Amino acid sequence: MKKGTGFSGLSRLSLVIIAVILSIVLLSGSTLAGSYEIDNKAPAKSGDQVSVYYSLSFPGGSVFETNVNGTPLNFTLGSGAMIPGFDKAIWGMVPGETKTVVLTPDEGYGEKNESLVQNISLTEAIDLVSSMDKENITISFIPGYSCPMIEYKLPEGKYMRYVFTNVTDDSVTVDTNKPLVGKDLQFTITLDSVIKRA
Repeated sequence: MKKGTGFSGLSRLSLVIIAVILSIVLLSGSTLAGSYEIDNKAPAKSGDQVSVYYSLSFPGGSVFETNVNGTPLNFTLGSGAMIPGFDKAIWGMVPGETKTVVLTPDEGYGEKNESLVQNISLTEAIDLVSSMDKENITISFIPGYSCPMIEYKLPEGKYMRYVFTNVTDDSVTVDTNKPLVGKDLQFTITLDSVIKRA
């Protein structure tokens, strides 16, 4: 086919057939990858595409993360995209249902890895931060941590996270664990919709 010919090589009949197929697909709620349908009564189960609103806090604490009044979180239940306890909490829920669950670390982000917590000299800490490309640094405050977290994007695209604590004239404790490890987490979840594979 010559460059720039577009649809000129297709017959008028071919274009009509393609248009009819696309119309049927769109009207039936199907996709070319498979057939799906919204079910507002059946409980959510593994393999369903779900849409949820959630609020996150530590048990007894105030909410520090939420998508309520925002965009719902969409994912396939049981795909491994979410932490295990969050996934498990949604199984069996029906659209419109809200529940609150408290997840232990093994159901959430795992236990803290103490080998990722080190005591280094203050000079090493200063050199580490000075060597970072300032364009790739994000500083944020994470609930449960007394000091801000530095998130640094490495050249290959991987992220490293550093929390510096116990700063003295000679040394610093640096923690490179991911945020929220080793923490009990409280989620309030509302299931907005379930889309089942037909």
